[in-house]
Amino acid sequence: MHKNKLLTYSILCLLLISIIVPIPTTHAASFDSVVNTLAANTLETSSTQTGNGFFQQIFDLVFNKILGPVFNIFGGSSSTSSPSKNNPVNVKPLPPTNSNTALKNKIIVVDPGHGGSNPGAVANNTKEADNNLSVALKLRDKLVQAGAKVIMTRETDRTVAPEGSSLSKELEARVSLANSNQADVFVSIHSNSNSDPNIKGAMTFYPTGKSSTLASAVENAMVVQTGAIDKGTSSANFHVLRNTSMPSTLVEMGFVSNKEEAAQLNSDSYRNKLAQGIFTGIANYFNKN
Repeated sequence: MHKNKLLTYSILCLLLISIIVPIPTTHAASFDSVVNTLAANTLETSSTQTGNGFFQQIFDLVFNKILGPVFNIFGGSSSTSSPSKNNPVNVKPLPPTNSNTALKNKIIVVDPGHGGSNPGAVANNTKEADNNLSVALKLRDKLVQAGAKVIMTRETDRTVAPEGSSLSKELEARVSLANSNQADVFVSIHSNSNSDPNIKGAMTFYPTGKSSTLASAVENAMVVQTGAIDKGTSSANFHVLRNTSMPSTLVEMGFVSNKEEAAQLNSDSYRNKLAQGIFTGIANYFNKN
């Protein structure tokens, strides 16, 4: 670059000398006048111009064709210039898209099993009612974010029916919330227990004599998300399944009676995985139905 500048300045000096030297000293123009005249000549392009044709062509070649593109003389610019480091090109990322549009405006009842005076299964320092509620609240948030209308049967550690009510009234209170709100699906969340502490895994239930599509979608997605043992789906005659008028499923997330699985159910990170798995299953169901 330095050599190019030196060569250019040398050419300019030779041109100026060739013009100034023949002029008598008493009539020689000042240096500023010569430069201004040269600049003016390079910007004029009159087809009727006569005289000094040779020098005019030289000036046009040097200033407009050579110096202009190189040094941006007289406001010229290079078409191959690239953005400088001081003026980087700002690229805005595209906004995230919601791939679960099938959930928008769907009415989904999420039912955390047990609660209040009914803690459900208790073993290995974990209580079913607490596990159920924690996962249900995480699931609620994911569904709402996807545009669904979520109705929770409970959002705190309490019974749904008035405290002291019978079990049948408690279960009917949950069913009533789903039916009266004309829910699109009903999802009841539970933790399992067994007298054999070695048994573990996730499973889902669907109403006897009705479709297993929702239960299968939830089971498959939950197992993929958590890595839990897949204990499959099964029909059942549970009160909340046989009395709800919409597609319904009861999810058994794992066994509190199994020490390893009980520790997982107590873990917030594992609860997140469970919620994500159930959410994905519900989304997959609506995407296909």
